[in-house]
Amino acid sequence: MTKGRAVLALLLLAGVLWIVASQAWGSAAPGATGPSGVAEVAGDETTGHPVLTACAAILAVASLLLAMMGRVGRIVVCVLVALVGAGAALTALTSAGPTVPVVLATAAGAAVVAVAVWTAVVSPRWTVSSRYDRDSAPGAAADDDPAAAWDALSRGEDPS
Repeated sequence: MTKGRAVLALLLLAGVLWIVASQAWGSAAPGATGPSGVAEVAGDETTGHPVLTACAAILAVASLLLAMMGRVGRIVVCVLVALVGAGAALTALTSAGPTVPVVLATAAGAAVVAVAVWTAVVSPRWTVSSRYDRDSAPGAAADDDPAAAWDALSRGEDPS
């Protein structure tokens, strides 16, 4: 698994978890009335699951952070991502809600844990870009020497 695929997989799972968390999780039937004398409160019970939404947001940020970290940082981020995925799955399992969102959130959380573990195993083999590193060839060091360039100009040579 490459770095791009790992980040993409975690971002897709964060999106799935976000969509599932934004669905109605309330278990009260519409039109149900409570005992007499108790005021009815409407709205907040069926708007979504805030803990799963927070887990999805943390997962999205951590997956982007995964692309920027070094070797040790990737392992730490993978552990964090696995804990967030396990927390999302446990939160979904312990919440009282419709069956389909619970199953989808649990599956997404389990998939996050699996991708995080796999990324932690594979990420030490990712290559690090040396795009901005200097060339370590012995001839390249002489070309970058400013004193040699001035000496060449003094002799009348064109150093470019």
